[in-house]
Amino acid sequence: MSMKTPSRLGAALAVVAGFCAQPAPEIAHAEGIDTTRPYTVVVGPPRGHAPSERVDARRTGQSRSRLPFPPVDKWRRHLGGTIEVPPVVDETGRIYTALTVPEVVAYSPDGKEVWRTRLGSAPAIAPPVLTSDGTILLVTSAGAAVGLGRDGRVQFATPLGQRGRDLDVAPLARSDGSVVVGGRALVELDANGGVRARASLPERAVGALIEGPEGTIATGEAGGVYVFRPPNPPKKVGTFGGPLRRGAALEGGRTLLAVVNGKTLVGLDLKTGLTHVRAGDVGLGTYDEPVTIHPRGFAMFSTSTGLLFGVDAAGNERLRMVLDKGAQPAAPDPAAPAGTAAATGFFNAPADARPSPAMIVDAEGRVAFARQNGRVGVARPDGNVALVSEKLCAAPVAIQPAGDDKLVAACRDGTIWMLGI
Repeated sequence: MSMKTPSRLGAALAVVAGFCAQPAPEIAHAEGIDTTRPYTVVVGPPRGHAPSERVDARRTGQSRSRLPFPPVDKWRRHLGGTIEVPPVVDETGRIYTALTVPEVVAYSPDGKEVWRTRLGSAPAIAPPVLTSDGTILLVTSAGAAVGLGRDGRVQFATPLGQRGRDLDVAPLARSDGSVVVGGRALVELDANGGVRARASLPERAVGALIEGPEGTIATGEAGGVYVFRPPNPPKKVGTFGGPLRRGAALEGGRTLLAVVNGKTLVGLDLKTGLTHVRAGDVGLGTYDEPVTIHPRGFAMFSTSTGLLFGVDAAGNERLRMVLDKGAQPAAPDPAAPAGTAAATGFFNAPADARPSPAMIVDAEGRVAFARQNGRVGVARPDGNVALVSEKLCAAPVAIQPAGDDKLVAACRDGTIWMLGI
């Protein structure tokens, strides 16, 4: 039995609709708990093949399930609206997708629509997340945190006192059953949707909230790094020294990795606040972000020109692959300046300023990727790349693991694809 107060679907939707129609309040409150009744609080890491954006609470992109190789198209469905945020996948393989219309759709592993729930009049602004007790939590553009049960029914709807881009950071489902949401301010909710804590940030957070060793980590758009552990206010532990677009990933227990200005991979030590450059500008296009952490402990990132690099903590190159046909290797020119495309042996790679979705890696080192040009596939550690399609869709949003030998790709046009073997 999960820690929720019984509520009617219509009443919960009315809360959301009423919130959409009024200015965001300064103080947000949620439905309370009846202390005369026993409740069980479900704790522990959320279950699922992809319970959140970037798979886990550290945002590493590491899949616990095996990625398909070679991947093939098993089925595809158009959901009746466009998609801007990644789907999540529970432990049964069921896929939950939020649309740019105020709807959430659940599909079974074999491609059957299970349910479709409307979120009042405002769509989800942030990626959904599965909590410890299996609730699907969504944050709407009107400023409400909506909890859905596995049957699609609304369990709670909590006004947050913020709206729009101030809420578009990927929420963090913590192991104690709580959820942290926000952007300009951080709001911690209990399993019942009640507000436990709230704190403002000096700058708007970007990317995704991260579960760190000392509390919730938020990365700011100007590069600041903050740790939030109620009842204390957020503490600034350092800065990346430049703007971030899509947040960071936690390598090990104390090193945050982020791409700064699209050209530099920087590590920040959470204990000391010191930073170091892991990889500088190599003249091969901008870096896609966020980074992916290989199970062997090094950071992986791709470039806009279609190259995949792996770099360890000492800055040594551990991996290099070609993901796009345009990035073909040529003979390096030893006389060329260090770090240029000629010196590294790659010429005339077609630059694309648009970032590609973040990569996924499994325990065997297989890497799933979706390029912004629509090229989707899986690469093995030996460099062998198997494609599903040269152009799966015009604008891929995300890829997520969906069970052993299964992978879900979401496209902005509202299509989801199940890939397998």
